[in-house]
Amino acid sequence: MTRPAAMLGALLAALTAGACAELGVVGDGTTVSWGPPNEGVLIDGTRLPREGEGFVVHPRWAARGTQFGTDELVDVIAHVGRVVAETHPGSRLAVGDLSIAGGGRSPHHRSHQTGRDVDFVLFARDASGKPVDSTEMRHFGASGKTVDAGEPLWFDAERQWTMVRALVEAPGPGVANIFLYAPLRDLVLDEARASGAPDAVIDLAGSLLAQPGDSAPHDDHMHVRLFCAADDTGCSDYTARMPPKKPRKTAVEEAMAAEIARRPRIGSMLHFGTRW
Repeated sequence: MTRPAAMLGALLAALTAGACAELGVVGDGTTVSWGPPNEGVLIDGTRLPREGEGFVVHPRWAARGTQFGTDELVDVIAHVGRVVAETHPGSRLAVGDLSIAGGGRSPHHRSHQTGRDVDFVLFARDASGKPVDSTEMRHFGASGKTVDAGEPLWFDAERQWTMVRALVEAPGPGVANIFLYAPLRDLVLDEARASGAPDAVIDLAGSLLAQPGDSAPHDDHMHVRLFCAADDTGCSDYTARMPPKKPRKTAVEEAMAAEIARRPRIGSMLHFGTRW
């Protein structure tokens, strides 16, 4: 059976060949997240710049070509970057993988297929307590100290909490999951309580922060996933869990065409702030 990414390519080729005029398939330029995070595609994805206010994509991830996401995800990254820069002058989010162009499977992830997933490098401090501009994903132990080779670093729960709070308070469809190693989650929530943040915000963050049970512990990065946007009707908030050795469902070409056709012919995304 044809994979979703191949079907998407065939669909887009048909549209650019002139079928769009006959079918009325003229989108408004906004993104479409289609299918579940681990078995879907991204239509008209927005490319995150290499850097902006409060965020940067370091060369290792920039070289992968994995900076494509939904409008909503790119807006959230821009929003959180601004909050981090305002709260901790000189600090920047180090952004890892989003999705590849067109979404679908990549060599690096089982998920990250629909433009709603993004990885962030964890904030760290050196032995003197000075904030470090992290350019690599270092592994942290339960104490918050790195356990891999290289200069010893310590998990920076203060900046990480600033980021988490900005995520859960960001406008948009909302955060569905924040995957993080359980002991680091505890350090973030301890910092949240010490900071005097409202109980409702801490409770929401605590409900979203979790160590995944079916993948790596996420002791070297934070994985964030957004809920589907309300107008992405072909999007699924939940991962596809197919029985082993059974064919996996794929996106349907006609349904994707209908999804694009449903979009208004003229208009633009109303973002909650200037991106860059």
